[in-house]
Amino acid sequence: MILIIGGAYQGKAEYASSHFAPQYKIIDKYHLTVRKQMECGQDPFVEAKKLLEEDNLVIISDEIGCGLVPVEASLREYREIAGRINCYLASEAEQVIRVICGIGQRIK
Repeated sequence: MILIIGGAYQGKAEYASSHFAPQYKIIDKYHLTVRKQMECGQDPFVEAKKLLEEDNLVIISDEIGCGLVPVEASLREYREIAGRINCYLASEAEQVIRVICGIGQRIK
């Protein structure tokens, strides 16, 4: 699995498409998947482990922990869980690429 991370609107999906399609399945906006899983009462860590069973996978996720801390407790929890999921995925990934301004930098 390859994890691509970065801030919102930094060109992560375009980077993934130009470097890994069509050989890899690309899952974009994984941070929103985590949010939906939490809202549905699913455990995002269990779901992430299941996802890692797939081959030739690129997961794209926003880094959402660098902005303002939300006032609402549920949004703070989401922000924390999404960050921990990104850490877990990074630990399991073959490669981790951070994209800034459309430029990818391999960090693992």
